Amino acid sequence: MGKKRWVLAAIGIVLMGAVGIGCMLGMTARDSDGSFVFRNPFSKQVDVVVIGTELEGMYLARRAKQEGLKVLILEPRSRLGGQLLQGEMLYLDGVYNDQGDSLVQGGMKELFHLYEEGQVRNKAQFAAYFHRLVQGIPLEKGVSLEDVVVTDGKVTALQYGKDGKQDWVYPTYVVDNSDQAALLRKLNLQPLPGLESLYGTGTGNREFMSATYMMKFKGVDWHTFYSRFWKLDKMERSSLYGPDTYVDSNIAYGFPPIVGKYKLQHPDMLNLRGLNILNQGNGEVIINALQVYDVDPSRPETVERGKQAAREEMPSILAHLRKHLAGYENAELNGEPQELYIREYYHYPTEYVLQASDLMSGRMFWDNVSIGGYFMDIQGSRSNREGFAIGKPDQYGMPLRSYLIRGYDNVITAGKMVGSTVVAYGSTRIQPNGALAAESIGVLLGRMKGRSLKTVTKAEMTAFQADLNKKYRIQVAPVEAKNKISHLTEEQKKQLDEGKLTLLGEGVAARHLPFMQVSLNGTEVRYTGGLKPLAIEDRPWAPLQETFRLLGAVQVRYDVDSKRVTYSLAQNPQVEYATWLPVHVLNNFALVDMGEAAKLLGYRLDWDSARMVAKLERASDEL
Repeated sequence: MGKKRWVLAAIGIVLMGAVGIGCMLGMTARDSDGSFVFRNPFSKQVDVVVIGTELEGMYLARRAKQEGLKVLILEPRSRLGGQLLQGEMLYLDGVYNDQGDSLVQGGMKELFHLYEEGQVRNKAQFAAYFHRLVQGIPLEKGVSLEDVVVTDGKVTALQYGKDGKQDWVYPTYVVDNSDQAALLRKLNLQPLPGLESLYGTGTGNREFMSATYMMKFKGVDWHTFYSRFWKLDKMERSSLYGPDTYVDSNIAYGFPPIVGKYKLQHPDMLNLRGLNILNQGNGEVIINALQVYDVDPSRPETVERGKQAAREEMPSILAHLRKHLAGYENAELNGEPQELYIREYYHYPTEYVLQASDLMSGRMFWDNVSIGGYFMDIQGSRSNREGFAIGKPDQYGMPLRSYLIRGYDNVITAGKMVGSTVVAYGSTRIQPNGALAAESIGVLLGRMKGRSLKTVTKAEMTAFQADLNKKYRIQVAPVEAKNKISHLTEEQKKQLDEGKLTLLGEGVAARHLPFMQVSLNGTEVRYTGGLKPLAIEDRPWAPLQETFRLLGAVQVRYDVDSKRVTYSLAQNPQVEYATWLPVHVLNNFALVDMGEAAKLLGYRLDWDSARMVAKLERASDEL
């Protein structure tokens, strides 16, 4: 090689090295948790663009990359991890069928194992897990999605901005994995009806399930908390903490009587519901319980307003827990989450929209990408502060079509953007359900060779489900499930889909909408303990302890096994009475027939079933 050619080659090698180092430096940046993430893809022609970094979509991105696709993640927010890392919703909800078998599969099964073993409990540990998922995948955060080009029903180009610069990317498939429909809002889709459709507030008053401010504490003695709880006999535990309240060495949940005693400082914006408590070790706990109303995740001012109200509430909640829970006497506040945990935004029309009756009947689909579970838990909102539980399915299929946006050939949803009615969403929103679907779709994308997912045939889907089980031990093919609504009439099934019924155990259907109006001696009363009265077999039922106290009883205790109630009367608390009453247990509350309770305590009930109006009047001055 001549000298000149050698010098040019050497210069080229140096330049290539400099470019390589520059690319490496340009490809990585520290995120808010101190981990390295990748950015700036080498090619703008990308197979899959994922918008948002909610956990579910990260499983899709990881599997698509493993299947050989070029993947790019774009995060509109300035920090990564959404609900999991920034909202710090670290209390993981397991999903089980009626036999008690876990329905958690795929990547989340590993996460649950680490979680249950205590290896992943705090934010830093969850962040390390999260970053293993996205390792090696190009990622840009803090971007603004500025333009979406649609050609013949396909999104063919996305323009996004960052640091004053604009860039284009040309995807084969695009996935909305955000908590506020960052992509779908750009497509001018008409949202499906939301909670306002249940409560009759009109489409001009859009309503979402409450967001949550995760409460962080330190200085908690979990051993004392745990041991004192289990030293109580079952009747004492049920009466003090609720019939379904539970504590073990890792988690605790329930405590509605404790919550019911708390007086909110910001009742117009907040609600303290039943406590879901995670033991993070070293005296630290995090609690999912403080709900924030009227949060629209697409409007930052509503998020900030909610966060501020929650911050101001925290010292009072701390004082309340110190007073009422053993082991919390020396608890202190332990910082705050970066963001609220967002449960719900708009629901958008997909090729198939899951209904409550699909879930409760255990329906399976030929194009299953997940097998889900969990009760239909509609959290509180402006019109219904306490929320309600609609029913607990055995297990049900979640079809590919519920993740494919209607009218577009290559727009996919993940996680919270699942296509379901507002009622079914109470269950479909749970992370293990959506994560399994996203992971399955990520694998499927690798096999489509650019074809629209809408072209998948039944034969192809059957073969794919078999391969998914063989290669990844993920079972999503249809399986047998219990049909819990076969006894309902078609009209009742329609009412279930409309959110007007609650399904209790043993096939009992209760009516909770419209909300019952209750008056005592001519004065309207409101139940504030966390559950509203409802009609069971056309009779009014209400939370037992609150009803007894309303009618003058004190020191009320209830044994969930024997259905034995003990109580005294306010005018003579030294005398204890005991009685046996039929009960239903719903959402950790024992429910009693209002008529039976009224007769027992010297009242009469005037009940209008059609109008859902219950009037209680004193029958006499003596029992």
